Amino acid sequence: MTLTVLLLLSATGTDTALLLTGMITALAVLIVLLSLILPEEDRAILGAAYARMRQYLLTGTTGEVEEFDHQFDGIRELDNRIPPWFTTLFLATIVFAVVYLLDYHVFSSSPLMVAEYNAEVAAADVQRRIVLASEGTIDENALAPIKDPEVLTRAAGEFQKYCVSCHGPTGGGIVGPNLTDQYWIHGGGIKNVYATIKMGVPAKGMISWQLVFTPKQIQEIASYVLSLEGTNPANAKKPEGTLYVPPADTTTAAVDPTKSPV
Repeated sequence: MTLTVLLLLSATGTDTALLLTGMITALAVLIVLLSLILPEEDRAILGAAYARMRQYLLTGTTGEVEEFDHQFDGIRELDNRIPPWFTTLFLATIVFAVVYLLDYHVFSSSPLMVAEYNAEVAAADVQRRIVLASEGTIDENALAPIKDPEVLTRAAGEFQKYCVSCHGPTGGGIVGPNLTDQYWIHGGGIKNVYATIKMGVPAKGMISWQLVFTPKQIQEIASYVLSLEGTNPANAKKPEGTLYVPPADTTTAAVDPTKSPV
């Protein structure tokens, strides 16, 4: 019976465990209800049966425990057996070990932890490829900050989940630098911030986030970081790095408003 239970647990896992737990709980509730509604004489009979069963499980006998024919300094030695529950549990562990060995190492019916990990990594890689394909590619040389409030709100959620341990909930800096001033250690602007998030700074404990976020998500988070400039949170760290001066916009020529266009 023990082998059957172990095989069921190995085959169906959590569902079988929950089923067995529910059955045991229902049985316990039924016993309690019976003890409440049965006459006192019947309850006494059940109590005596329970006491005998408990004594057998604990001592291996339902009668008085025999004594050895010797004693020392008033100390008597009883001929106690190993409790049957302990022996049963020990045998169950042996049966479980055999089932586990056959299942995982002989027949390879269930995958080992390394195989499970590799399967999850492969599934995550497929999912990531699907997401990347749906988002399209990003030209990192032509990045521009995103101003859409909805996007920035979504990026703020990611920032609160992954970045606050180093930069604080308001970006004022804790272990990492202050993100709300105009000084940058690895360069300011969308391109530099994007690159820093993507590649990380391993020397200072910042991991590369390109395996966690898609390029689009990194652009959104970088845009949110840039939106923190000038917020001046309380207890912010002192500026670190170099003052970043945005390059002049050369895409459009300056027009003198005092002159009429030709």
